[in-house]
Amino acid sequence: MKKVSQSVWIILLVLAAFVLLQACATAPKLPEPKPGLYVNEEFRFSVEYPDNWIADALQSEDEVLRVHFPNQWKIPVLTATVADMQEGATLESEAFMEAAKASNPGASRFKVLSEEMIKLNDGTPALAIIWKWNWSDKVTKLQTATVWAFKDKKSFSTNATTVLGGETTPEILLALSKTLKFY
Repeated sequence: MKKVSQSVWIILLVLAAFVLLQACATAPKLPEPKPGLYVNEEFRFSVEYPDNWIADALQSEDEVLRVHFPNQWKIPVLTATVADMQEGATLESEAFMEAAKASNPGASRFKVLSEEMIKLNDGTPALAIIWKWNWSDKVTKLQTATVWAFKDKKSFSTNATTVLGGETTPEILLALSKTLKFY
């Protein structure tokens, strides 16, 4: 009887090891972080940016990345945020604009210039928007391109911002934001 019990345990152990190996084999490997590539191991995503950009201090508890062009104004700037997904949240520009207003107190004149639904590298649906707004000083006019997605009950966004009418076009900002990839 002991021999049968030992055999069952050995079989269960082999099956458990096989299941664990299968799970590891199906998860895509994360790329190695390097200049110009931010890799978030916890949430399994990456964001690309020019490799000469400089990391800066995070400005909120939801920010996981903040890098900027190396100049005194720190613009353009690229941020990535991860937050808990709100109950009933939808990928709509109006909902994102409300969140942007709440996280930028004193800012004003938020206006969506363009929007499109896209699919990220793993098929996750995302909202890509270009919008303009006035900084809290009420003078500085900014433009931002955002890619916003929901995955595993989390809200992910990449936001590239510069001065409205500056050298960095909205298309370049949007290309930066669209580098969001899940693994």
